[in-house]
Amino acid sequence: MKSKLLAFCLLVTLAAQGQMLNDSPFDANVAHPKYTQGKGPKVLFDKGHYNFIVDMGLAKPLMDVATADGYQVRVDSMKFTKAYLAPYKMLVIFPAMPFKFGSKSQVTDEITFTPDELTALHDWVSEGGSLIMFDEHAPIDKSVTPLFNTFGIQLSIGIVSDSLNYETKFTIPNKETLLKFTRSNGLLNTDHPITQGEKTGEQINNIMGYGGGGLTGAGYTNLFKLSPSATIKKYSGSAPSGTANSQGLAGKFGKGKVVALGDCNGFTAMYVMMKSVKFSAGMQVADYDWKQFALNTLHWLSI
Repeated sequence: MKSKLLAFCLLVTLAAQGQMLNDSPFDANVAHPKYTQGKGPKVLFDKGHYNFIVDMGLAKPLMDVATADGYQVRVDSMKFTKAYLAPYKMLVIFPAMPFKFGSKSQVTDEITFTPDELTALHDWVSEGGSLIMFDEHAPIDKSVTPLFNTFGIQLSIGIVSDSLNYETKFTIPNKETLLKFTRSNGLLNTDHPITQGEKTGEQINNIMGYGGGGLTGAGYTNLFKLSPSATIKKYSGSAPSGTANSQGLAGKFGKGKVVALGDCNGFTAMYVMMKSVKFSAGMQVADYDWKQFALNTLHWLSI
């Protein structure tokens, strides 16, 4: 087990080596779809900014869940403009980079989104669009900082760790990066529609983060609260910087809505292979409520 979870925390290395794969037994079925099949809101998954989770096919489980819930899903790789975004209700931006993932060891000051793209995206959300965007631990956090800043959200640089609120059943190095947000430890905000759900049985009780970055956003609801014992540590050669109070934010932005998450792995359904070791992480792991959280997030962003 020690080698299994240590391997998972090495997200950059694993992805670069192609050792993160979709878990084929994952059930994307939705028992009670929110929309009639193919009649729900149009959802765009960005593939135009070296979004390696999309490029590697690891976003497919989320796309399948959204499709099963009635949403009209499309993947496209065009640059953001007002005309391009206009047909869609929702946009999903998995971690974005200025170059192909794994081709360089560090992100510097290279441009991921052009100023014109960020302006178009800002205006689209302000006028009623819904955005879900994902941060990640260093070095990816640097590449998405301008995107998050566009919506008034600041990022830390490094990886979030918590010496008190982590998944204690794993005895591994870096175990403090497996953050727990639960009803029992008080770090899961239970007073938001996303965590409450729309129907009986849709409430969120237990979330575990898989590393990731830290967020701060005035005016947003803090869904995944970082405790006073949480710190930002060095990761992947990047010196830690900044402070954070969250790994999950949700709020209105103009006439639109934004959900920002510090870690993308919960919205996948993958297994990780390393030296013949296999383990699962994401929406299919029964111990955590990621699949329902993803559905609740889509529902809230649709309203």
